[in-house]
Amino acid sequence: MSLDFKKIFLGVAIFALYYLLTNYFFGYISPSMIIIGIPCPGCGLSRAGVLFLSGNFIESFQMHPLFIPSMLFLAYVGVYKIWPNKAKHIKAISIAFAALFFAVYVYRMVHFFPLQEPMVVNVDSILGTLFRLDLRVLNSA
Repeated sequence: MSLDFKKIFLGVAIFALYYLLTNYFFGYISPSMIIIGIPCPGCGLSRAGVLFLSGNFIESFQMHPLFIPSMLFLAYVGVYKIWPNKAKHIKAISIAFAALFFAVYVYRMVHFFPLQEPMVVNVDSILGTLFRLDLRVLNSA
């Protein structure tokens, strides 16, 4: 087994363990949803992927419109990792993709938050739970 394959396998195994544990204990995989209770720019990508693979292309796009561009971007990054001289302008494309992700996030927060999945509030987040506990203590004093 080559060193690169070991790194990839280790990364996939760590992500799978993280996914299973956070989803089981918190119901979300997003650190943003778990800790502060608001969606991150990537919220909905996993569900969009499941919907896409199930053949529900419109629902996939509605869950996260950047699922397919994200997969294309990851493929491009993979080409860059395998053949660094074949992928041109990787830094500029990465910056442009990050800017697109941020712009879509702002649009989704303005138009869909907090009423439409996946742009909802997690009231059971760690911060939300601490805030409720703090209110209970203040009210009982």
